Amino acid sequence: MIQNKIQLVVFLAGILSKASCDLYRIVLIEDPKTWTEAQSYCREKYTDLAMVQSDEDRAKLKEAANAVNFQSVAWIGFYRFIWGWSYQNTPISYEKWKPLEPDLSNTNEACGFVNQLGKWADRLCTELDYFFCQIDTQDTLQNKFKYIAMKMSWHDAQIHCRTHYADLAAITDDTENTFLTNILSNMSLIDAWIGLHKNPWIPWIPWLWSDNSSVSWSSMKWGSGQPDLNGIKDCVTASTEGLMANDSCSTLLPFYCREHRRIQRVRFTVKSDGDLDESAVMEAIEKKMKEILSDQDMEITSSIKWSVQPDGKIFQQQKTQENTQETP
Repeated sequence: MIQNKIQLVVFLAGILSKASCDLYRIVLIEDPKTWTEAQSYCREKYTDLAMVQSDEDRAKLKEAANAVNFQSVAWIGFYRFIWGWSYQNTPISYEKWKPLEPDLSNTNEACGFVNQLGKWADRLCTELDYFFCQIDTQDTLQNKFKYIAMKMSWHDAQIHCRTHYADLAAITDDTENTFLTNILSNMSLIDAWIGLHKNPWIPWIPWLWSDNSSVSWSSMKWGSGQPDLNGIKDCVTASTEGLMANDSCSTLLPFYCREHRRIQRVRFTVKSDGDLDESAVMEAIEKKMKEILSDQDMEITSSIKWSVQPDGKIFQQQKTQENTQETP
């Protein structure tokens, strides 16, 4: 009898009816990273940096922190894109600004350069200068950067780099910064354009979520005196209570990732004269259900859970009545 019941399971494919919902959890990663590095990690391993703008979000964040007895602040996915790189339009994760630079009071100085001392500064984008391009081949510094001995405005230099290479140079650490500085020094040059540019939305820079979710200002909870608009603090942290504060994006901190999990609820009917609650039959049904969901490109990450009825049974017999009237 059991063998007959297992064979009947193959008919499930035609009678599945599904309802799906998205759930999520927040995961704390204690390995310190810059905001941009944390964003890349979360997008690779999970979904994105965590969004924290509701009581439910804050409860999940606190749960993740308490699980490892974490009591400090960590990056979340809130940020302002004021200064960033032309290359892939990414925020700054490493910075080497001159004192008093960038000049926040002069909103017309929207493009950045590096000088022979390895310091960055901003100026008018229309000024003409030499520039560094970035190449997609990045196995060595010599293969990553290309000095261009032509004077152009920042935007013309950007067009040139994007046409012939990848983009204007984006500097991510001291090694790269020193490499470009040495080129300038060896050629007795004062400075050159790099891919630094200011967001065109200045001076009204919006705060954004990394995953492009809508910002619910009424549900946000900033810490006392936050956000701090003095200096370059364009990325946001959260305390274990979910209170937000802004900090320099290049600060090394732990971070919270957000992971979306899809639960597939399945309702089906099986015709059989025997007991469907027998373990062998249950295993056969579960195996077939996984096969069906796999055919629909749905990754099964955990065992299927059964809903137990009040009588302790998984399956219930459905009573039917004979319809004596003629049905079209």
